[in-house]
This record gives sequence, structure tokens and C-alpha cells, in this order.
Amino acid sequence: MPMLQFFQLFLMHLDDIISNIVNGESKNAKLPVGCSSIISNYPGQEILGHNEDALSETLNHWYIVSAHVIEPGFREEKFTSLSYAGFLPGYTMGFNYHGLVFSINTLSAKTLRSGKTPRYFLTRALLGVNNFVEAQQTLRNKGYGAAEGFSVNMTFLDQEGDRMFHNAEVGPVEVDSDESQLSILTASPGENIMHCNKYLRLNLAEVDGPIIPSSIHRMAAICKHPRPKTRREIIEILSDQTDNEYRVYQEFGPDDYVKTIATGIFDCLKRTWSIYTDKPNCNEPLVVIPIRTEPH
Repeated sequence: MPMLQFFQLFLMHLDDIISNIVNGESKNAKLPVGCSSIISNYPGQEILGHNEDALSETLNHWYIVSAHVIEPGFREEKFTSLSYAGFLPGYTMGFNYHGLVFSINTLSAKTLRSGKTPRYFLTRALLGVNNFVEAQQTLRNKGYGAAEGFSVNMTFLDQEGDRMFHNAEVGPVEVDSDESQLSILTASPGENIMHCNKYLRLNLAEVDGPIIPSSIHRMAAICKHPRPKTRREIIEILSDQTDNEYRVYQEFGPDDYVKTIATGIFDCLKRTWSIYTDKPNCNEPLVVIPIRTEPH
């Protein structure tokens, strides 16, 4: 079997940065148009739910990576993440042993930046953070900044006080700046967060591709439901297939070019990550992974 060389793997992680910088627009005809995240922060129901949508050819080509990284001179890392073949872990959903629980939504700014940090590397670095302050520092990436956009939904299980969930919208670094654009929304007890693949707070021009109408349709379908207060209500919303063009649970037929390949339900009280590979409202999870943290 031929071995991939490092430069080939590296280029895979650049997405459309090169074509965007050189040509001023994306040249990739097949870009993912999905991922929906819903947070419920209510008494007894501290839940993060996420649909992982991807190109249909990735179906059954994803893995759960559980890693313990020890390298002299660097921080110890221990994390578990859904990962795609050939790609760094972190740009999907997962947790680390410091109690970080997270999901990622792709955001597609129209103008990307050269000489900055690709999002795959920022979300990989996120797997090692201890707390919310470190998470913000990682996303800002002072000295370089992000080359492209994404959104992070997260909480820290061992934080003191009330449960707080956060959504961080990350935008490409502005001209003459050296850090990412960053907007944080926090859900206190009794609140929700819903996010798909369109900027909701950062005022950035976005691509013209299907990711934008897809996100608008999915968010509209999500908002037709009452605000979810329980795990079951989140599962029902993530299973929604009422839209005729772009569904929250994306599955029309065998010719779909984008599918929901997995649904994750993080229960922050039970400390479990349930992973479904079929519609979660009428199927049992394929696996339930305990979320174990360690003192630090």
C-alpha cells in the first residue's frame, strides 16, 4: 500500500485557503454543508447535542480516537474525539481529561488569510486546554490568528459554580491584526444555545455556496420546536427531517452527497457521550463512552 507523504497530509488540512488566497474564491466544488449543535442548560438536564454532517463518502470512514500524548518538554494530553481518516482529531466533537466537552461547526468566511493558522490545527490544540481561559487563548492564537472560520460549543465539567456553556465564533484574522476574531456567547442555567454553519454574531461576509442556505433552513427547522429543556427534546430536534431541501438530520437517500454520519449526546451530569449512527429518536446509541476526568 502506498504511503501518504507528510506534505500530502498537510495540504489536506488547508481546506480552501490556497485557492481562496490565490483566486479570491473557493475552487472546491464539494464542500460539506452541515453540522448542527444544540445546548440545553436546565436543572438535571445539562446536555450538548451534535449532528456531525459530512460528505457521504466519509460514511463509515470515521473513528473514535482515544489518545494519551506524553512528550518531554510539552504538556501532557489525554482526549477522545471523533476523527476522520487522515485528519487531525479535534474538528468534530469529543472531550479531554480536564473536563472539556465540545462540538465544532464549520463557518465559511468569504475571505481567508494566508500565513495564519488553519482551523484543524487550532481545534487540535484545543484538545489540550485545562479551562475556559486557555480555550479562549488557543482560539485567539495571539501572534498569528485563524486563517479561516469555525464555531466551538463547549463546557468544562469540573468548573466551579453553576454550569456554563459557551459558543465561540472564530473568524479569520483581520488585516494588520495578529489574532483571530472571536465572539463568545454564554448559556447560564435556564438557557439554550443553537448553532449551525452561519455566523450569528461576527459580522463577516460568507461564501455563496450551499452551506449558507443549508444552515438557514436547518436553523429555521430547529426554531420551530419549543426551546429544548431535556435530552429527549434535543434528540427529537436533531432527528428533524421536515425540510424538503436541507434537513437537520440529513438523510434523503443513497445519492445524498452530504449525510449525517453520527449524532453525539453529551450528558454533563451522567458524564457520558452517547454516539448514534442512525436517527437518534428511534434508535439506541451505538456506543456510550464514559467521560472521565482527572485532577490537575
